[in-house]
Amino acid sequence: MMRMNPFKPTAGAEPPVLAGRDGILYDFEMGLEEGVGAPGRLMRITGPRGSGKTVLLTELGDIARRRGWRVLDVTAAERLPELICRRLERSSDAEYELGIDLMVVKASARLGDKGESADDVYEALGRVARALTKHGKGLLVTIDEIQDASIGEVREIAVAIQHLIREKQNIAFIFAGLTSGVMDLLGEDGPTFLRRAYPEELGTIPTDEVAAALRSTIEKNGMAIDDAALAAAADATAGYAYLIQLVGYNIWRCAQIRREGDEGSILAEDVQRGIRAARDDFDRCVLEAAIGHLPKTAMEYLLAMTEDHGASSTGEIAARLGVGAPSLTSTRKLLVSRQIIEPTARGYVTFSIPFMREYLVQNRRSLLARYGVEL
Repeated sequence: MMRMNPFKPTAGAEPPVLAGRDGILYDFEMGLEEGVGAPGRLMRITGPRGSGKTVLLTELGDIARRRGWRVLDVTAAERLPELICRRLERSSDAEYELGIDLMVVKASARLGDKGESADDVYEALGRVARALTKHGKGLLVTIDEIQDASIGEVREIAVAIQHLIREKQNIAFIFAGLTSGVMDLLGEDGPTFLRRAYPEELGTIPTDEVAAALRSTIEKNGMAIDDAALAAAADATAGYAYLIQLVGYNIWRCAQIRREGDEGSILAEDVQRGIRAARDDFDRCVLEAAIGHLPKTAMEYLLAMTEDHGASSTGEIAARLGVGAPSLTSTRKLLVSRQIIEPTARGYVTFSIPFMREYLVQNRRSLLARYGVEL
């Protein structure tokens, strides 16, 4: 009997089990419980692509909804404050979404009652937050990919939320984005208020938590897996959120395709085939996508890094390429901004994405051939 695959290796798709993020979920839930001013109500979530930022925002929104809060989810785009205002006005028409007193909905719907333009984000957020607060509820605003927003618009939103918190309104704000982009946004000219947001950096997930998530998902959906096969699958993910779903999806798929022997179990052979398939998918969809359109100098920089098994000295990289370190500053910044590499200390960098070093080594010849370099 074919069983539906429970794993979700799609960007932003919510997995059946959210591994390794219990502390963040707890901090947010306690923030809602503790009231205005609690640190969990103002949160900054950062990490590389594929680390599960969007999935986490979804789960945090679900927590708020279960408490009767209204949730506004947006992804950074041009004219972000106006987008927030429009979304508040449009969603206010769906009275059933609030699930509380109809007067709350009507209060928020007044955005357009008198022909007003919904262009003041403070007024738009304030109308809804005040109405909800009166009824013991609240408003959660989440912004994904915030590094793509302009600093002026982020400041406008931050000022509005800060004022509402000072007014003791029930409002929470969570923003997420690539680590380097968010840090740039919150630099010297960034809003001080947001620099004080509770920081949550999504690093790798411990192997034991990965194994627990894989086992739970597999067993809840009618299959079994032994300890050795489970350990191999967990190790293959490198603790990377996207790879957990990708490996899980492929080992489940291989077990379903194999219609011999124990159909109710994921066997060692399924795990090995699934890991290979997952790595192929990861190479194509993540690693190649990350480096596919880099200039030649950036590719050479990455290849020079592969000679190290840990962090690379930027001075050593320059020496290997036969140039002065200052001439590579813009190249390093480009690679950091794209979350391909990240600084580990002053003058040192490492790869941000798992298996990038192995991919570059294995494909060195073909990668250089793109730039007319023959080995």
